[in-house]
Amino acid sequence: MSENFAEIAVIGAGPAGAHLATRLAESGRDTILFDPRGAWEKPCGGGVPTRALREFAFLLESSGYPRKLINRITMISPFERRITVNFKTPFAVFSRKVLNGLILDRAISAGARFIRSGVKDFSRTSDGWSLKTADGQEWRARFLVGADGAASFARRRLIGIFPQSDLALAFGYNVAMDGTDFQSEKKEDEVLIRFPKNFTGYLWAFPRPGVMNFGVASKLGERTSDELRQLLSDFVRDYYGGLMPASERMDFFGAKIPTLDRRSWSELRASGEGWALVGDAAGFADPITGEGIYFAFKSADVLAEAISHHATGGAAESAYERMWRASFGRELEQASYRLPQFYHGTFLGHLITDAMIRLARFHRGVRKTLVDALMGEQSYVTLKRDLLRRAWQII
Repeated sequence: MSENFAEIAVIGAGPAGAHLATRLAESGRDTILFDPRGAWEKPCGGGVPTRALREFAFLLESSGYPRKLINRITMISPFERRITVNFKTPFAVFSRKVLNGLILDRAISAGARFIRSGVKDFSRTSDGWSLKTADGQEWRARFLVGADGAASFARRRLIGIFPQSDLALAFGYNVAMDGTDFQSEKKEDEVLIRFPKNFTGYLWAFPRPGVMNFGVASKLGERTSDELRQLLSDFVRDYYGGLMPASERMDFFGAKIPTLDRRSWSELRASGEGWALVGDAAGFADPITGEGIYFAFKSADVLAEAISHHATGGAAESAYERMWRASFGRELEQASYRLPQFYHGTFLGHLITDAMIRLARFHRGVRKTLVDALMGEQSYVTLKRDLLRRAWQII
């Protein structure tokens, strides 16, 4: 049984891990990337917000990775009020298999080595880490990165799993299109979002190339799995005019999403001596929307910068902690504070999710605030203030 060496070992080849491997390999760091599945269809909506497309332009540079550009969104309030908003700068929806493949291909092209096998065990050594894969390989590395999602094996071994209060539960269906799905008033470039009553989360319908992606997400423990699945089924049935699509067109999925509680942020660690976590494994997702793709890329960028400018073994890890908090950590912490207010608070005597849609139908300023919030461009800290200020901007 041979033993191999790499300077940096990354467990998980999703957007966070593969993008980190790309950045490190491009800077000349010897990087190895482990994942048993490679590019796979992760349970996820696949929405990539406008700021991610703006900051990571490579996402749209190749036509070899199909995606759907979304130019309009329809939102339904808890009291059945609707609004459809068109916007100039689209966001993108990818199949997660396609998106993961795009990022992994870039990592390999940059020079990162990819091992299609899972890491089943790792331990410290005098000069770093020893890793064993499921297919019997043994590797040594100086630095270890966990990028293996919300149920991260690396996180579990390094600092422990997320508590229930730091997670949301998502269920969904990918429904193969049959050529008649958009013959009504629905549009191929339109996303549908529904906010149910008394619910910390939302339902969505995202058009992808060849597939409609439906999902529901809510704080773990707030509703039972059966209740969430019933909400989802009712939503899908309503979308198709009262009939469920044929079972052979539907693939069901379920996943947990990090949505950190406000009390968790002050003591949150994403690194330690000789190791770091990125993306969902670190807890980096918007607690209100559950969006994590942007923060996967961003945390990978921040860690790559920390490693490039500081020696691993203490300095890089400390720099990473400072940098992620300054770059996006405070934003996510504020979102966790605003989560109960966003879904259950009131504005001008109405639930915020209802008030925003009610006002947006008549006020262009509120429409802009609403779109900015959905695209990740609106600060949650100033959301109420901006709604009040812009409510005077009539159609």
